[in-house]
Amino acid sequence: MNTSESVQYQHPFRMKKFTVSGKVWKYAGEGAWYFVYVNEKLSKQIKDSARNKKKVGFHFVRIQAQIGKTNWKTALFPTKDGPYLIAIKADVRRKEGIDEGDTVSINCHLL
Repeated sequence: MNTSESVQYQHPFRMKKFTVSGKVWKYAGEGAWYFVYVNEKLSKQIKDSARNKKKVGFHFVRIQAQIGKTNWKTALFPTKDGPYLIAIKADVRRKEGIDEGDTVSINCHLL
């Protein structure tokens, strides 16, 4: 048996958990969507790590997110410019006292 046929290559930089820190901003369009940008370097690492994961919608990447004591399932939103966005639900903002302009740290786990 040729072992190279049965062993899958594991990329040395595969990530499952990561932390995003950034300023919360409100989308100017319809609805009250609040987001945090994922920096470009981390977005590239996530894109590489999520390459073989099931995507939802238009290349959204499913994650479990946590701010403070609040956990929720969401997805990283791709942008035309490259970096991902994380939407912060109203329920999470209320529970954690988060408002536009606040800087937050979001612990994330790829699903």
